[in-house]
Amino acid sequence: MATSALTGGAVKLNSIWLPFRPSGATAFPSYTFLGPATETTLMPTGATTLVSTSLYNLSKVLRAEMKCRWNGTNSGNNVIFTIVPALAGASFSDVYHARTNPLARQCTFSVSKPNEGVGKDGWFRYTIDPYRVYGYTTPEAKADLNAGAAVANGDPPFMQFWNFFIQTMDNDVTATAANVLQVRLRWVVDLMAIDSMPVV
Repeated sequence: MATSALTGGAVKLNSIWLPFRPSGATAFPSYTFLGPATETTLMPTGATTLVSTSLYNLSKVLRAEMKCRWNGTNSGNNVIFTIVPALAGASFSDVYHARTNPLARQCTFSVSKPNEGVGKDGWFRYTIDPYRVYGYTTPEAKADLNAGAAVANGDPPFMQFWNFFIQTMDNDVTATAANVLQVRLRWVVDLMAIDSMPVV
């Protein structure tokens, strides 16, 4: 983080299909993806077996959880994170505007002082029902099969992302050092439209 400019990226919120390839692009364009696997193959274990044309044809994310952690190496890498769950295409000029979104949550990761807004284990957590982003009531969410349902090997028609907005919060933005951003995703998924059980 040798600049005070806003960086960040996005990962899929309401889809288990290639979650680190939002809109077919890299999740964090300014960063180097270290794995595991690659962005073009990384998915939840068993996703392609369970959601397929020979088992469950449709899936719907009922709850999404995102955890992230930043490992900075010097005080010039103290950063503010603002996470905004939103429909695809959310854009803000800086973290200060991003945090005005009604669903935005913010934390700080620091080397020279204590982190703020994170758990004792150093991870920031955010859990949300995707239908809260749409503004659906509970009966509407239960009845919906269009906006939230994804076909096998695909995304739902209306995508939502965890949007990350990351900015340095120190006056010294000249130091350059390697940092690690870790992101973990977990979903509660409703599997629907069963076809046939595989024969083994």
